[in-house]
Amino acid sequence: MKKLLLILAASAATAGTAFAQTPATAPAPAQTGTSAPDQLAQRRAQYLGKELGLTADQQTRLAPILMAQRQQLQLLREQRTTGGRKQGTAQDLKASEARADEQIKTVLTPEQFTKFAQMRDQQREKIREHRANNAAAPTGQPE
Repeated sequence: MKKLLLILAASAATAGTAFAQTPATAPAPAQTGTSAPDQLAQRRAQYLGKELGLTADQQTRLAPILMAQRQQLQLLREQRTTGGRKQGTAQDLKASEARADEQIKTVLTPEQFTKFAQMRDQQREKIREHRANNAAAPTGQPE
C-alpha cells in the first residue's frame, strides 16, 4: 500500500512539472516574430506598391519575383551556415540580385525602377551605418 501511494505521489509530481514545461498551445508564427517567406514577400510587394504607386497587376506580378529572390537568399544563407561555404557567396548574391532586378524591370516602369533602386540603396546605407555604429561601440561595457 505504501509503495502504491509513493508511486502515485511520484507520478503526480512528475506530471505536474511536465505540464508546467510545455505550453498549452503553440504560438502562431506571427506571435514569435517570424513569418512564412511567402507572407514576407507579399508584405514587401504591398509596401512597394504603396511607395512606388504600383497597380494591382504590378503587385501581383511582383510578389512571385520577390518570393523567388527571398528563397534564393535563404538558400545561400543556409549553404553558408551549414556547409561553411564562404568563398563565392558575394558573387552569388550579386548574381541573384541581378536576376531579380532584370525580372523586376519587366514589371515596373523605368521611373518606378529608379525609385526602387534608390530605396534599396538607402536601406543598404542604413544597414552599413548600423553595422559601423555597432562595431565602434565597445561590447560588454556600459555607456
